Amino acid sequence: MKYLSFLTLTSILLFLPTLTNAQLVQLGAGGGLTQILAPESYTNSVEDGGLGFSTEWNAGAIIKIGLPLLPITPRAYFLYHSLSGSGEANPTFYQDPNVEYTQTISELGLGVQYNFVPLPAGFDPYIALDIACNIFSSVKEGENYEVPNTQETRFGGGIGLGTEITIIPIIDLDVYASYKMFNLIGKEDSEQTISALTLDVFILFSFL
Repeated sequence: MKYLSFLTLTSILLFLPTLTNAQLVQLGAGGGLTQILAPESYTNSVEDGGLGFSTEWNAGAIIKIGLPLLPITPRAYFLYHSLSGSGEANPTFYQDPNVEYTQTISELGLGVQYNFVPLPAGFDPYIALDIACNIFSSVKEGENYEVPNTQETRFGGGIGLGTEITIIPIIDLDVYASYKMFNLIGKEDSEQTISALTLDVFILFSFL
């Protein structure tokens, strides 16, 4: 909880000074795909002793605040990543060899995007840098059993490219591809970096 309190306070301090001078506030909701890239304990198949995580869905919300005369846009977002993998594990006396592993990652992030020169036909490309507080649920084996020592909170970061596509003057589509590392800060000595690619589409509503 102390990590969430710190991130919430940081977001308030970041966004309050800009609200009074903002030209545009954009609120959006959407989702997309999360592809886990590493470590092997996550991506290896269940048959090979891993969790079998590959590509699953995510969903969330985003807020952006435009600044007058600047190509820099502060942003805050929340993404909920749902991960799962299944397969036939090595059978034991107590365990059905057909198992399914599940885990969720709740990502609460702050960042900034740099908007390039808008392109014709309503395309506004940008590059973004984010930091995030990531809350990992316990890994569940089946419906009931929780793998011990897998629930944790870590800080991470991401970099991505996106574009806002104007549909009508107050509604845009925000298409964003990002490379994320969920546990850059706060890892234990033996903990490996968890990384992923995400591809998301948000519907943005603009308010003056």
